[in-house]
Amino acid sequence: MHRPWDSIAFSRGLAVAAVIAAGWLWLAGGQTAAQRPAPPESAAPGGLWISASPLDESRRLLLVIDPQFKNAAVYHVEAATGTLTLKSTRDISYDLMVGDFNAQAPKPADLKKMLELAPPRR
Repeated sequence: MHRPWDSIAFSRGLAVAAVIAAGWLWLAGGQTAAQRPAPPESAAPGGLWISASPLDESRRLLLVIDPQFKNAAVYHVEAATGTLTLKSTRDISYDLMVGDFNAQAPKPADLKKMLELAPPRR
């Protein structure tokens, strides 16, 4: 079975997406380059986290996260052409501070309470 995301066009699109995402996130991360703190000297080059997964037979979802600046970008990549379409970006720093938004029961606070009240294991 032919999977469109195995094509050369898709691979090129993924590489272009990574380069564009890195540049875009660097330029549009909510601060100008002059306002940003310098990256720590121990930071590894290419510190972006990139994940790709199939959406359907002709498209893939590309998620790019910049852990240093806590920004995320979501792209769709057309497998046949390698066309990259930006779908969403956001600063996720505040998202990561929320303990249980949209969580189902038992929520983290409930689990913590249950564990604090439970007798110690032997």
